[in-house]
Amino acid sequence: MDKLGGIIQVDEIKKRLSPLFGDKGLKLVMVFGSVAAGKTRGRSDIDIAFLYEDPVDILDLTNRVIRLLRTDDIDIVDLGRASPLLRFSAAKNCKVIYENPPGVFSEFYSLAFRRYVDTKKLRDAGRDAIKDFLRSRGLE
Repeated sequence: MDKLGGIIQVDEIKKRLSPLFGDKGLKLVMVFGSVAAGKTRGRSDIDIAFLYEDPVDILDLTNRVIRLLRTDDIDIVDLGRASPLLRFSAAKNCKVIYENPPGVFSEFYSLAFRRYVDTKKLRDAGRDAIKDFLRSRGLE
């Protein structure tokens, strides 16, 4: 497989993924992680998040992205199935490469932030339970 090599540009990813932008129900595509931040290193992968109106076959989508980008160094996120933490983390520092209709990203970000805040108590309780378990086993 051809690698994108060196520093991967978001504009090149957008260009190569443009055939997907005609997919029925596609609302949002974001590049996030090290590529979006412009901080790629040797084996950096490409993190791409998709939001469709209806459930999507993630394996089929991943295979299509691999073919279009000519690399398998990718991580695909289906935002429709992602946790509140992942949804917010991806949206917080991303580059939007497609949105339809305009404004979808703003709506998505607002909802992702609210759900992230709403679930903070659950994340904190889970973290505390893990700490207590490790402490009880002398593994802290």
